[in-house]
Amino acid sequence: MSKTARTEAEADGVHPAAARPDALLAVNDLKKHFPIRQGILIQRQIGAVRAVDGVSFSVAPGETLGLVGESGCGKSTTGRMLSKLLEPTAGSIMFEGHDIARYSRRRMRALRTDIQMIFQDPYSSLNPRHTIGTIVGAPFRIQKAKTEKGVKAEVQGLMERVGLNPEHYNRYPHEFSGGQRQRIGIARAIALKPKLIVCDEPVSALDVSVQAQVVNLLEDLQNDFNLTYIFVAHDLSVVRHIADRVAVMYLGKIMELTDRDVLYSTPMHPYTHALMSAVPVPDPKKESRRERILLVGDLPSPINPPSGCVFHTRCPKYRQILSETDKQLCRDVVPLLDLKKEDHFVACHFPQVRADIAAAVDVGVTAEEIEVEQAEEAVAVAAAEAAPAPEDRQN
Repeated sequence: MSKTARTEAEADGVHPAAARPDALLAVNDLKKHFPIRQGILIQRQIGAVRAVDGVSFSVAPGETLGLVGESGCGKSTTGRMLSKLLEPTAGSIMFEGHDIARYSRRRMRALRTDIQMIFQDPYSSLNPRHTIGTIVGAPFRIQKAKTEKGVKAEVQGLMERVGLNPEHYNRYPHEFSGGQRQRIGIARAIALKPKLIVCDEPVSALDVSVQAQVVNLLEDLQNDFNLTYIFVAHDLSVVRHIADRVAVMYLGKIMELTDRDVLYSTPMHPYTHALMSAVPVPDPKKESRRERILLVGDLPSPINPPSGCVFHTRCPKYRQILSETDKQLCRDVVPLLDLKKEDHFVACHFPQVRADIAAAVDVGVTAEEIEVEQAEEAVAVAAAEAAPAPEDRQN
């Protein structure tokens, strides 16, 4: 986005992260506060849980935006507000140019064909009393959608498309494994060919081997139907594989938002550094040499979040700051999600690029590392060949 466009967006009260002209979905200053009430006969509100506290982002058609962060950061609540399973407290949700944040259930029913959701738990998200044919065929009946060959043929085609046997049309959910149940949920979500699908940690409850199959299935469906995903997860390696852009959340706020390759090569926020340092590396040599950033303390309560930067109570950079003026800045002033580089938003007073953290996470090997390892192996082989045989040493 150009500087002029950003200025115009800010003048209109729209965050630059939500002002992309090609956006299918644009979220601006979205909030969800759950009230805390006290009393028996007359209840009064004494506080609120700030689950989501002002997030802004956008996603283009056919794009995948990953929402990552530790448990309790508000990413699942954000996904449920986008699909209107939860009513937002404040903010706007622009879908194809229309603000759906205040849409009623009746008005949202027409949009259900365009916005669907894949749930985290493949066991509780399926009605155990209904057959698979009834579950996957429910969208057609609710929306009264017409099909060429009938609902049963359409459902069996969807089952085959997601890797299930169409002959299992009359089976019940308990007869399927966890991975197969998640495929049923995916078939139900794509039944009406939606434009946007919110994936609420769709692989976190599955085995690692099954996770890869489901992620590959989601990518194939995206390519076939030009789907747009909001992919909620806490596994950075999974997000790196599927997402085009990534938003890192902490305590209801977005800490960093940028392109996937930029985030994984030049992360700038201290919280992103800590998340990346926790990703296991499948190389014992690299794992032993890498730096691990440990966050001190527990996640603060969203009922009473810290003043200023919500991350300053656990931030390693805050502990390293010597100037009391700089410490006061972190304690008292809320950092805005500001554009630090081209399409790279960071909410930090003292952002720092940590390419060393990003290099350690990279499961691939650079050309320099390959040359060094090959040289070390060549030296080891030459030394082994030059060493005398055991019988020669005895003589």
